Amino acid sequence: MNCTEHELIRALAEVVGQARVIADGPDLEHFGSDRCRGGWPVRPMGIVFPGSVAEIQEVVRICARHRVAIVPSGGRTGLAGGATATAGEVVLSLARMHRILEVNEAARTLRCEAGATLESVQEAARARGLLYPVDFSSRGSAQIGGSVATNAGGVRVIRHGLTRDHVAGMTVVIATGDRLELGRGLVKDNTGYDLRQLFIGSEGTLGVIAEVVVKLVTPPAGAVVALCGLASDDAVLELFTRLRRSPLVLGAFECFDHGCVERVLEHRGSDAAGPLAEPSPRYALVEVEVAAPGEAAVEAALASLTTCLEEAAIAGEIEDASFASTPAQARALWSLREDISEALHRHRPHKADVALPIPRVAAFLGDLRRAAAADLAGLEVLCFGHVGDGNIHVNTLCPPTMDHSQFLDVSRRFDRRLYQLVEDHGGSISAEHGIGLLKREHLPHSRSAAELSVMRAIKRALDPEDLFNPGKLFPA
Repeated sequence: MNCTEHELIRALAEVVGQARVIADGPDLEHFGSDRCRGGWPVRPMGIVFPGSVAEIQEVVRICARHRVAIVPSGGRTGLAGGATATAGEVVLSLARMHRILEVNEAARTLRCEAGATLESVQEAARARGLLYPVDFSSRGSAQIGGSVATNAGGVRVIRHGLTRDHVAGMTVVIATGDRLELGRGLVKDNTGYDLRQLFIGSEGTLGVIAEVVVKLVTPPAGAVVALCGLASDDAVLELFTRLRRSPLVLGAFECFDHGCVERVLEHRGSDAAGPLAEPSPRYALVEVEVAAPGEAAVEAALASLTTCLEEAAIAGEIEDASFASTPAQARALWSLREDISEALHRHRPHKADVALPIPRVAAFLGDLRRAAAADLAGLEVLCFGHVGDGNIHVNTLCPPTMDHSQFLDVSRRFDRRLYQLVEDHGGSISAEHGIGLLKREHLPHSRSAAELSVMRAIKRALDPEDLFNPGKLFPA
């Protein structure tokens, strides 16, 4: 560390306290990267843990004066390298800023610091009889600020929309150190540009999200859940269309390959039983919301879902189904879907997170499987995702006998073909994980030259010195 770096670290310590700055040791790598195993060097200059908006402002001003870039960091659950420091940046961790500040039942909003976990936000809403409906499996460690910065989706987008749809306001610190209060939780505010929307999905490239106001909704009175076995991707789409035509209120519609089920059972241990009597090539997890309270309403919804699935079986769309008749059984079925990411993590997967027009999902998956069979012979490619919003997670697993750097080279070469397929089918190269370092070179598959020019102009206007998260999002 040179004199300038020592001076910077000392200045940061004067703001947040010596114990809240890390300048060496193994914690640099721990806090300097996210869950994306992209093979990049992890080289932060230091980690700083502010405890208030005012401290964030001072940290930003100090780094700006020293011309040292900042990587905003939350729960580090990201899967695109968006929170990885590779070139001596200061990582600004929101870990200390995790308070729930206010729950307003009249306005149906919750205000919290950006470091609050998704789970803590959900629990605070639930304690007031309300629901924050954005939900995904890393809820226990993912932070609300990071979910806003990536416009996270999750398993209930089909019913409740993306994070963007639930942000009523936020506090942001920009490159000048100024504090912006955006939205302020107002239902109506027709006073020009909605700057709040710029920061949602910006991946930390425009400023530091310090506080967030989220919208809450009335939770359903209950739900019924079923797991269906299907023969093909086409059958999955046919079942989804059938359910959409029905009067049932779909809360979630998730799909996954049989290979995903095998990996989950392997992860659980040798005694773990499969979910259905016989395995199927594809599975769909269906949740139907029940609006009215009481056992009778739940039984009526279950009867309606059963009838719908029986009709689907007669039409040849499903092979088998299992229904959850108790909350414990519903949690067991959901755990099969939610455990997929953790079960695959041990296989060091290379991940893609794509979005397709819903009518194109089956055709895309067919083209993808054929391309993978030709280009990735010997590698296992597993797919799962949220068919209800066209989001497919593509996971290529690293064989235990293969060097991981070689595996990454092979996988990244295939990415070029994968993202061309996505473009050909009218999709997006990122549905909810963001671009980060992982997909920046492929962004032109989803954004035109004119769009990229406008995005760069916005970046220059708000962050002319490239202080925030340099090298992320934009093609090099």
